Amino acid sequence: MGTAHLKPKVPRAGRSPFVCCFGTAANARIDTALYNVKRVDLIADSTAFRDDDRVLPQHQAVLTLLQGWLSNPKLQSLRWLDLACGRGQMLTGIQGALPISARRKIDYVGFDIRHDYAQETEALASTLGFRAHAVRIARLFDFPSLYDLSSRFDFITLTNTVHEVEPAQLGVLLVESVARLTDSGCLFVYDMERIRPPELGAVPWTAGEITRILKSLLLGLGVEIYEPAVGRWRHRTCDGWNAQIYRDHLQVSDLDLSARRLHAVKETAAVIVELLRAKRATCIDALNNLTDHAAEVADEQSEKERLLYEFWAVNRALEIAK
Repeated sequence: MGTAHLKPKVPRAGRSPFVCCFGTAANARIDTALYNVKRVDLIADSTAFRDDDRVLPQHQAVLTLLQGWLSNPKLQSLRWLDLACGRGQMLTGIQGALPISARRKIDYVGFDIRHDYAQETEALASTLGFRAHAVRIARLFDFPSLYDLSSRFDFITLTNTVHEVEPAQLGVLLVESVARLTDSGCLFVYDMERIRPPELGAVPWTAGEITRILKSLLLGLGVEIYEPAVGRWRHRTCDGWNAQIYRDHLQVSDLDLSARRLHAVKETAAVIVELLRAKRATCIDALNNLTDHAAEVADEQSEKERLLYEFWAVNRALEIAK
């Protein structure tokens, strides 16, 4: 973990604790345009969950990881980038999980496109006794342009968001996140296999599909012996998956990783298109069956709705990926 101190960046004019970052930073060394990927914002149908009296299982997992790292007396600081932080739900359980001595080591950076969500996250973060905190307001796909490769984080989290990311951009987001980890840093990703209720344009991935995506990404980066496990979790209302990628497990130099990013994104994009085509074929078969045999029970009606949403999202994603 790093020891660098993060100073919150505040606009000169006014007292806002936020930094609005639409567009590309003037000093950015990385331009996502080099990947030749269409820029598409997160889907508009998505929402952010917030319940101060409830800690979700995926957030418990994040807090457990933080407990282990921050209990190390040799650790002076931990720089945490919370991508698509939403309304700050990740932080709601942190007081119960971490003593103030641990929280004082955290340099927290929230990152979200919505100003109202950023306001909620910043308000909560300001009460937790962090060593430093800041919230940046920008498109998720722009984060590599706002943090060049010299900006490193000990911990990067991306929870409940992958289904909202345009599949053509997913490889870029994952590769650029890994490239911004410190030598001992970790990328934690969690999402649901099915979205309830469905969100228009959302493409949920299964644990098996994510395993293939991550394998192609790491092979593209020149990593052959490290295969991060993808966990699958049964919840009351849905199933979820998680993956953790540790930078020191890659055994690839920063120079080689940087040089192979474009190749890794291309390899990952090819696998994603293959998976999307398989998803579309599955949807068509299932919808044809429902067309020939009308849905008779509530579960079948719900499945029909899910398939229609997924068919539209997958077909849209394939059009964008052309």
